[in-house]
Amino acid sequence: MRPDLRDRVVLPILLPLGIVVFLVALLWGFSRLLLGVTATAATVTATVVALGILVISAVAANRHTIRSSTIAAAFGATAGLAMLTGGIALAVVGSGEAEEPGENGAHGATVELVAANIAFEPTTLSVPADTPFTIEFDNRDSVQHNVEIFDNPERTGTPVFEGELITGPATVAYRVDPLAEGTYFFLCVVHPQMTGEIEAVPGAPGGEPGGEPGEPGGGTGGGPPGGGAPGGAEPATVVAQGIAFDTDTISLPADQPSTLTFDNRDSVPHNIAIYTDSSLSEALFQGEIVTGPATLQYEVPPLPAGEYYFHCDVHPNMNGTVTVG
Repeated sequence: MRPDLRDRVVLPILLPLGIVVFLVALLWGFSRLLLGVTATAATVTATVVALGILVISAVAANRHTIRSSTIAAAFGATAGLAMLTGGIALAVVGSGEAEEPGENGAHGATVELVAANIAFEPTTLSVPADTPFTIEFDNRDSVQHNVEIFDNPERTGTPVFEGELITGPATVAYRVDPLAEGTYFFLCVVHPQMTGEIEAVPGAPGGEPGGEPGEPGGGTGGGPPGGGAPGGAEPATVVAQGIAFDTDTISLPADQPSTLTFDNRDSVPHNIAIYTDSSLSEALFQGEIVTGPATLQYEVPPLPAGEYYFHCDVHPNMNGTVTVG
């Protein structure tokens, strides 16, 4: 190499630029490894690598003459140490990863919960009361999520369960201590708009979230289309997604108040409003407009038996029939 090219281009420009690119690539790759293991394993791994870098730097600095080969060898040793240590951590910790987040003893039934597009799926879980259970949490986003469970609908105060933050895509098993019979409420502490409910029911099978509508643990609740069996045995559930309702029929009991659960999975405002007919001449119920992703429970007043019309006041093309009987 010509001395003038080396002194004017390689040493002052290309060499520093190459070092920066190498360090960025090394740090990015090493961070991926640390995110793939538990917090304890990541701390130990990072500490070992830091000590190794100090030793490698000390050895290189003690040489009488630092040549380009010395620098290359130091960088190579650093990269090798980082990758080797991270690989060992993955191999050792990987098989026990599901056991790390919860240390709550026996685990009983298992329910599945997915985080995708900054939203939970499903938003309602059913678990056996007074029995430990496991939440298989699948974070499909590339950001941090977790699950915190509260005993009040405001989701305030001390949570009854607090899952560790998981950076996705990743899956983790949360071990949850027994919950007394009743309704509980969960959220993601990083994205509080991600919410849902847990029903702790005696003898519940644990639910299989993501099942077909009408099956236990299904994403849109049990019962006929639109949820809710007549007589109010279960609240009706309607999902709004893709500027459309998931059903064109809602079934409600006659002559008694009822609960209608509205799950807006769009990032735009929707609501459910019930009218006597499509002329909109008389509004029987107008639910609060909610911008999703969010879930809201509407308290519908008693309606006489018959058929009525419902739609979204913001997007009237979203509509259907309410059967009361």
